[in-house]
Amino acid sequence: MKTKILCFLGLTACLASLAYAQLSGAGTSSTICFSCHQDQAKDWSTTWHSRSHVDSNPIYKAMVNYISRVTYQPEESVLVGCAQCHNPKMTIKEISGKDSFTLAKVLHVETEQTKKVDASVGDASIKDGISCNICHNVAKINESADMEMRGFKAVEWGPKDMIYGPFEDDGRAGLHKSTQKEHFTNPDKLCMACHFGGETNPKSKVELYATGKEFIESGDTVERCADCHMSTKRKGIITPEITRPGITAQERNIRSHLFEGARNSNILKDTLTLKAKPSGNNLILELTNLTPHKAPTGFGGRSMDVKVEFIKDGSVVNIQTYTLEIVYLDKKGKETIPYIATSIKSDNRLAPNETRKLNIPKFAGATSAKVTVTYRLVSEKMLSIINFSDPIFNKNYPVASIDVNL
Repeated sequence: MKTKILCFLGLTACLASLAYAQLSGAGTSSTICFSCHQDQAKDWSTTWHSRSHVDSNPIYKAMVNYISRVTYQPEESVLVGCAQCHNPKMTIKEISGKDSFTLAKVLHVETEQTKKVDASVGDASIKDGISCNICHNVAKINESADMEMRGFKAVEWGPKDMIYGPFEDDGRAGLHKSTQKEHFTNPDKLCMACHFGGETNPKSKVELYATGKEFIESGDTVERCADCHMSTKRKGIITPEITRPGITAQERNIRSHLFEGARNSNILKDTLTLKAKPSGNNLILELTNLTPHKAPTGFGGRSMDVKVEFIKDGSVVNIQTYTLEIVYLDKKGKETIPYIATSIKSDNRLAPNETRKLNIPKFAGATSAKVTVTYRLVSEKMLSIINFSDPIFNKNYPVASIDVNL
């Protein structure tokens, strides 16, 4: 019996050492976390964070391909630039001598530089996107109002076998070290390392992903990113699967890892309120943004459509649509995608907590109207620019609707 116990303890020590080696190794993948953190892994797998690598995200791939063609640069160059937030642990941070790199790629000549860049872009360890080993390995946030200081430029990483979170180590995590960090108890700081904003280039000053900036400018001091996108706090045990002799699991206030969005939750129902009433020859619509950021926000290709269907004798006789969106222009004045824009033609999105009234002329003879507000991950206009189609991105996600007698 004594021999068996010693063998068991030796095996346990070996497994722990192996896990530490995997966590601290150069090719760390978050899949090593999933066996213990099953609930978190299940939630995270539904999110855009899990699809931040180009191989997992068809719209990202289409955008990269379009940028590459329009700007005459290799896709690898585009991906290295986007990696600042999409894959912040990519080993190549910047391509020096871009002209020679581009020429080598165009001529299909393999050089030491192309080999290093290709290996970095295709590294399997970054293909799980914004994962456990990204967020929970951030040791420090360097806060800055500079729109360029985002992604890997905003953070300092800890040792690869160290996991940072909202709680102190309770002694149950036998396969890694863990400790509490302030940017998890105040998680807006961590979110805004990427989601604060950025610019296409310093000369154009076209802002991208400015959700964090919008939030700060709203003056909201109550809501936090996690309150809406990681659920309300609930009592629970982070990893109920783990049992260790002599250590009792602590019940804590925990959140989900859904990072709720249009695809994986009903968060859109809390985006705005919709009211409608007839007044003379008009139908008056009232939209109130319930969020402390613009609606829609985030990726500049998102849009919200307010559709009014006028009805007579049970049939739709007229449709009018009002779209909330940003319209970007390139240097030739043509509508384009955010990443190569040099200016913004218009931005009529709802400001944080804004109430806006729309006067929609009634259609003659209509006796009622149906008003619907829907959300698109990418506007129809932008999909047509990059010539892309996909069921997820072609879909109109419901936000609110109302029926009105005229």
